[in-house]
Amino acid sequence: MKIGMCVKSIDSKGGIQKNYKLWFEMFKQKGIDVTLFLLEDSNYKDKNIILLEGDTISKKGEFLKKELEKREKFNLFLLNAEYLKKYINQDYFITVHNTWELRGNFIRRYLRLKKLKQKYQNEKLIGISKSVLDNITENLNIKVKSKTVIYAPHDIEKVRELSKEEIKEDNFIVSVGGLSKRKNYNLLIESFNSIKDKIDLNLIIIGEGKEEKNLKELIGKLNLENRVKLLGFRENPYPYIKKAKLLVSSSNSEGLPRVIVEAFVLNTPVVTTYSSKGIDEIMIDRLKEFVVPKKNKEKLSIAILKALKEYPTIKEDYYTKFSLQNSFDSFIKLIK
Repeated sequence: MKIGMCVKSIDSKGGIQKNYKLWFEMFKQKGIDVTLFLLEDSNYKDKNIILLEGDTISKKGEFLKKELEKREKFNLFLLNAEYLKKYINQDYFITVHNTWELRGNFIRRYLRLKKLKQKYQNEKLIGISKSVLDNITENLNIKVKSKTVIYAPHDIEKVRELSKEEIKEDNFIVSVGGLSKRKNYNLLIESFNSIKDKIDLNLIIIGEGKEEKNLKELIGKLNLENRVKLLGFRENPYPYIKKAKLLVSSSNSEGLPRVIVEAFVLNTPVVTTYSSKGIDEIMIDRLKEFVVPKKNKEKLSIAILKALKEYPTIKEDYYTKFSLQNSFDSFIKLIK
């Protein structure tokens, strides 16, 4: 069995890059002959990773085309760099990792929808959650050839092992993710400020991004310098997630929030905004009580206090469906 994969990069911190890297390692561990084509050079070196040569997309595409022509056809080919699809001489699946929204005036919405149709229309899709696929076919009304859900992979044992690292911080709530407007840390900080006198905990935010300056200004304005810490990027955030009394996600938009699954793996309670329908696939049973509307400071504050007081038992079923093994089994079923 041979599997091919093509993505822009596996080195950055985004979910797409993590998913492709984990899939590549997963297939290798299972003894599958897997080849990964990258548009950008990687610090991760492997004989089965091929850098597409060329200083333009078209040159990289021609390089990919020649590589594919001299090989046997793959049993499965996963593609995220969909702008290269015209260079692929065999069946492929485009992977979908995020939800999309149409914003702005009519022209901006029209142009965004046109671009999304170029990516996904009449294609075979694999989505990391049911919600990302429904977003394309139902919300955006883009017609596709097929759609298959294969949940984003999580290396459960590795997460647990990495979480054993010692850290000095104690008694805190944590949030993890890039410092962007989409993550809406303003909401989290303001919610924390409204309940800070009711809890003897600090707030730690792990991540880096363009909103760092604005968040620091907000922290200063609210006189929270001694209670809220921006720790920046951490290669290993898992000790913080494990030790936290609670993980909070205040995001406005997500695909399938990886950090929520990782928190449950480490038996850490979670409160989250309803950032996408993907939340319904994670926050099930009594966990639904700890999902709040987006951009609602009051309800987020109430949910945080409630979670700190009493939280349901976190069951294995909440995260095992997102395991590497389940992801692998889903791919094999698709191939067969």
